[in-house]
Amino acid sequence: MRLPDVSWRLMVSLVLLAVAAISGWSLWSKRSAPAEEAMAAGGRPDYVLRDFELVALDAQGRESFTLRAPELARDPATETMEIATPLFLIPPRGGEGDAWEVRARRGWVSAEGDELRLNGKVRAESDGRTEPKVTINTEQLNVFPEDDRVTSPVAVTINRPGSILRGNGLEVNLASKQYTLQSEVRSRYVP
Repeated sequence: MRLPDVSWRLMVSLVLLAVAAISGWSLWSKRSAPAEEAMAAGGRPDYVLRDFELVALDAQGRESFTLRAPELARDPATETMEIATPLFLIPPRGGEGDAWEVRARRGWVSAEGDELRLNGKVRAESDGRTEPKVTINTEQLNVFPEDDRVTSPVAVTINRPGSILRGNGLEVNLASKQYTLQSEVRSRYVP
């Protein structure tokens, strides 16, 4: 039995319309997720650096820190930078003391370059030039290079020759080499 031409054309039109609607919806739903993430992150970066080394200077023109990473994206609205797997090299202030090497999964640098936020498997090591070597392990570390200050609001482990300190919350004054753990402090002697 043969269908009339009108109903055959109507059926093909309806099927094509349904396919077009489903395709459009599929494309739209996949497109909206990244746009929402980009808006949440402050929009599109105005530049992206890949496999780079950046040297930041303080107000007096001295090296504040050096940054090496596989990728950095700068937000034009806030002038902050998001960094993938950063390595920060922080020299001693005034040429005295130890230099620090700080690694993490993710990093953030303030617009002025006076605050570094590190998240995910953070490891900070002093070079041990003037004092015994110190290693700090945590999930979050905030570094203020111009103030010679480091903080962390989460669990921290500090390894020094002869001891391992664990606790929650950290305040470090790099100039005076004072380390303060805020709570739940445990110490272990390691010969």
